[in-house]
Amino acid sequence: MKFLDNLRRYIQISGVGSISRRFFIMNAFDGATTVLGVVVGAYAAGINNESWVILSALGATIAMGMSGFAGSYMAEEAESAKKLITLEKMMLTELKDSVVGKANRFASLWAALIGGGAPALTGATCLLPFLFSAHGIVSASLAIQMSIGVALCIMFLLGAILGKISCRNVVIHGAKMLAVGVLLTLIFFTLKLT
Repeated sequence: MKFLDNLRRYIQISGVGSISRRFFIMNAFDGATTVLGVVVGAYAAGINNESWVILSALGATIAMGMSGFAGSYMAEEAESAKKLITLEKMMLTELKDSVVGKANRFASLWAALIGGGAPALTGATCLLPFLFSAHGIVSASLAIQMSIGVALCIMFLLGAILGKISCRNVVIHGAKMLAVGVLLTLIFFTLKLT
């Protein structure tokens, strides 16, 4: 319980809650969009081998996870350091070992975990149908359809979360995010037709 209490305390002190929400939405959307692009692109190219899709999308997902972790950590660490230095100047004392200093260090790591975990989570979720296909549970063509459906559902949910956060219509915001996914899907399907 002490760990969770400290976690809540550090999130409150550092103000990383809203930042981590933004990182989660942006990076989760990137994860779903990238895997959607790989899946629809493979379909457009006539590739029906689920191993190729899994490895390509997994590689992209791991890269996004690493990139999200490193980028979020470095961005948040720089912002936290700036805030701490400003506060130290105002208070004329060093705060590195204070609860504020600990909260700022925690914020960098927390933002990195969210920034890296979100695209890995959504990307891996979109790939699940291909794992079923690799084990013969569903056909490759059904896996493509299911993966596209999962990616579009994730996009709608992310938009709905934004609508909830902003106290606006969750359906409209979900539909806006969904529209991006549908547009991307249509673009790739158009490529197949040309």
